[in-house]
Amino acid sequence: MSPELDDDLASRFQQMIGILRWAIELGRIDIINKDSHLSSHNASPRAGHLEAAFQVFEYLDAHNNGGRVIFDSTQVDVDESRFPDVNWNEIYGDIEEEIPPSMPSPQGNPVRISMFCDAVHAGNIVTRRSHTGILFFINNAPIHWYSKKQATVEASTFGSEFVALRIGVEMNEGIRYKLRIMGVPIDGPTDGYCDNDSVVSNASKIESTLKKKHLSICYHLVRESCAKRSIRITYEPTESNLADTCTKVLPPPEKKRKLIHIIYYNKYISHIILHIVIQVQDEYLNYRNRGLTEIYCKDEIIHEYDMIYPMYTTDV
Repeated sequence: MSPELDDDLASRFQQMIGILRWAIELGRIDIINKDSHLSSHNASPRAGHLEAAFQVFEYLDAHNNGGRVIFDSTQVDVDESRFPDVNWNEIYGDIEEEIPPSMPSPQGNPVRISMFCDAVHAGNIVTRRSHTGILFFINNAPIHWYSKKQATVEASTFGSEFVALRIGVEMNEGIRYKLRIMGVPIDGPTDGYCDNDSVVSNASKIESTLKKKHLSICYHLVRESCAKRSIRITYEPTESNLADTCTKVLPPPEKKRKLIHIIYYNKYISHIILHIVIQVQDEYLNYRNRGLTEIYCKDEIIHEYDMIYPMYTTDV
């Protein structure tokens, strides 16, 4: 285990995490999982964590083809047969989605919302907490991305996936409400995609019963949202679940294959981000030359989260 950082280096680590969060908000979704893991050590970072943070900046410099979020207004081609119509009235009654009381008249073309949801069960071997990843799209454009460690320990993959789906459903309610306040017309319920078949069955089939009592709140919250027609859930294979990029360290070919459906690669990177990356790189070289650290990243970062592949690869 590497030594704890002194106050100055710990403050620098926290600043670097903030810079990375800013880059993610600007569209660098490809580093959201790494930054999320490192952020959990903000309170008491060690030398290995600082080393890993420097390596994220090295990754950004090696992959300076950017990663821009482009608003693609093309309508999504949805296979309606994947979403069977279910009558929930006999369980939840005739409930309706909450509509803003003073919303403006919708203008323009209606948009379709899609949500990809995923969870890594017990990914943190220290606390055995799972990790949630969620991606929202309006038409073909990503508008919201989320990667965070869950607040509780779940005993099964089913539990961690259901908690992740519940978080996604709550986000969906807020996004739909905000769009209506801004006068954006919404075309039907949100299309939710989850790669756990048991969770999908419990969320979308009226005859399905829950056998895990401690998940009953997630169970009824998701099903009630389906009954309100604010969302509908279907199964999406792991191979095509785009939320994997927010939860797992993927092999380079698979990572790139999924990222090209989320962000737009080009040969230019923001001049502001590039300036910061170069500045941090110079700081990293000085840091290493002073002999303040060794390579602790392998033991403290990769193994801590059961990562099979190198955390910051240069092959993507």
